Amino acid sequence: MMKSALLALCLGVSAASAATLLGFGAEVDYYAPSASGDFKYKTTSTNFASDKESAYQIGLYLEHPVPMLPNLRIDYTPDTSFSGSDSVLGTNKVTFKQLDVTPYYEILDNIVDLDIGVSFKVLDGKIEGKANENFNQVIPMGYVGAAVSIPAMPISFSGSVKYIGFSGDSLTDARVKAVWNVLAGLQAQAGYRYESIEVKDRFDITSNVAFKGPFVGVGYSF
Repeated sequence: MMKSALLALCLGVSAASAATLLGFGAEVDYYAPSASGDFKYKTTSTNFASDKESAYQIGLYLEHPVPMLPNLRIDYTPDTSFSGSDSVLGTNKVTFKQLDVTPYYEILDNIVDLDIGVSFKVLDGKIEGKANENFNQVIPMGYVGAAVSIPAMPISFSGSVKYIGFSGDSLTDARVKAVWNVLAGLQAQAGYRYESIEVKDRFDITSNVAFKGPFVGVGYSF
């Protein structure tokens, strides 16, 4: 039912989805997140005490002038590992990999941009320690993205939120960033990303974990 509601939301705004021109963009960021909170998969519990990690994230998007068909954005965060304590078994290393596939519609495309859609997050995880476990889930989430350009200046500010909540459980993935258009489609950017997994015994997972940290990177669009 949740999936149907999210898809219906996208289809309801399809008339506004067409971009005026074909556009493509790519970006890659150095990302420095920290993890805090408790994460449990089956019987393996791990407490993160603000463990920091160096990682990177990649984004691609395609916008087109074809009505009814959604635009597409893909975000990929490769293996990001955090170490935490298990009061029973010792120390665990928990690794998360994320692939987000987001069809979306463009509602506004001017000084202010507004996008709305649905994101399918493929979450792969691995726990290594005295106990070894693997988990995988595909999670549908609502998506909203917005950007504001400053007239006559090569700077813009943007942000996005992916979110789903159900019966007290929730998953959030939010980003804000500033983008400087350097020249001929080349961009430099810096921002902050916040994620939280609040789950009570769903998919064998119980979690109140938050991942957050800054990122800097480059992009290209045309």
